Amino acid sequence: MIPFALAALCLLILIAVHLTVGQKEVVRPLLRSDALPADVKYTLFLCWHVVTLVMVLAALAYIAAAISPSHASYSLPATITMGLLSLWCLAVVLWKRQRQRDMPQWIAFALVAILGAWGHWGI
Repeated sequence: MIPFALAALCLLILIAVHLTVGQKEVVRPLLRSDALPADVKYTLFLCWHVVTLVMVLAALAYIAAAISPSHASYSLPATITMGLLSLWCLAVVLWKRQRQRDMPQWIAFALVAILGAWGHWGI
């Protein structure tokens, strides 16, 4: 149960950073930008909200798993999703030759996936 609680805690911290820092450094500049067409800006804004929802749902799954072993199966899709998000974020950083310190999301998602795997398989 502890690994699931830790995964939930990590996600709750990540969600807080996403909503505060992300709002200030990503969303506001994006929506004020005149360099992008409106449909592109609002599609990116929608994607930002989708990421928020994915993290919230994963956190809820981990909270449920931490509360009761009978709910551990809820966190399996969250663990898989966090692992895939981590791999995709890392792939984009490498592919686009971005600096790791500017795009560290893959590390946070990997940590959550590892905690979820620990909860499921004792890894």
